[in-house]
Amino acid sequence: MKQFVQLTLLASTLGLLPTSLACTNEEDCGLNGICSHNTCICDPGWTGNDCGRLDLRPGPRANGYNLTEEGTSSWCNQILQDRLNKDLYHLIVSEFTHGCGLDYWSPFSRIIRAESTTGPLGPYTFKQDIAPSFAHNPTVIWSETDQKYLMYNIGCPQNVPSTCQNVNFTCGPGNTLNGESGISLWSSPDLYNWTSHGQIMPGTNNNAWDADITNPAPLHLSSHHKTRNSHPQTILAYRGCPYNCSGAEQINLAIASVSTGPYTRLHPDSPIFPFPSEDPFIWEDKRGNYHMLVHSLLADAGFGDGPNVGRHAFARSWAGPWTFNNASVAFTTRVVFEDGFVVDYFRRERPSLFFSGDGEMRPVLLSTGVQEVGGMGSYSLIQPIGDGKGI
Repeated sequence: MKQFVQLTLLASTLGLLPTSLACTNEEDCGLNGICSHNTCICDPGWTGNDCGRLDLRPGPRANGYNLTEEGTSSWCNQILQDRLNKDLYHLIVSEFTHGCGLDYWSPFSRIIRAESTTGPLGPYTFKQDIAPSFAHNPTVIWSETDQKYLMYNIGCPQNVPSTCQNVNFTCGPGNTLNGESGISLWSSPDLYNWTSHGQIMPGTNNNAWDADITNPAPLHLSSHHKTRNSHPQTILAYRGCPYNCSGAEQINLAIASVSTGPYTRLHPDSPIFPFPSEDPFIWEDKRGNYHMLVHSLLADAGFGDGPNVGRHAFARSWAGPWTFNNASVAFTTRVVFEDGFVVDYFRRERPSLFFSGDGEMRPVLLSTGVQEVGGMGSYSLIQPIGDGKGI
């Protein structure tokens, strides 16, 4: 008996035994797995007692999009595999002009396209300007309904100064300080040729908790979910906060029957969960459940305030109720590379997932914007998830 207790204590210390309460349903497993015999069996790509942590693995140091040695910074990014050439990968990135760093994302951010022919990890090489300054926060999806790529972003054209400095301007209702409020739409048949559809969802100049809106994250519902007059085509997650972002930053959803709108706020009176967050990334899993990754703004995360920056939220229905996993951290500011080099980043935000191509919706890559401790520059980092199968 004594030997059993000692082995049990050793296993617990090494993290080999569950340290949380046993599960009773799939919600206890974050809808990222099934509950079997009071134990969470996690889907590939997820780990932890409640399947709330991404199964992040070491990757090469040469990855993503990093031009900081040349004096160019970047931030939010998303990986897309070419629909015609499966060996070609695109990265849609926010890049800052005039050698400006992250502190001057507004108004110096523009949106560009980079390419990799060595796989989705990259590294990626600049190929094309898509949207001039000021343009930021791009998220791109392929729409089966529209038969086009759709890029949702924030911004409006600005003549930027020749030197890095803060500029007060507006792109519409909700914010008069830095142009962040209001969501715009672009479309493309091939990722090379883009058409602007202008601002499709403005902020508001009232006392709404989400008057100032940014961080668009679209999800187009698959055809088996849609019936006439009962389901929207597009779910748009976004970060809202009061006018000029004078209060808490939280997450809401908007819905539309067509991609160009109009969009209706799903929760006009309150956010979908009470925890402060930004940078939502939304998806539907293979079982028809809904998930988000967010940049947490809790006290142990925020903008360089702590390591626990990534959180996961989930729901059975896109309409909710949504559950924010406050027990587990989906990802932190620490990244371990395959050569053993470890970086504890000052900031790691704007998460985006790249999924397996087999229809199983297994996350295989996490892309984020990162900034090193003491560094002025920022860049786009990509890290493997799980065994990498399905890339």
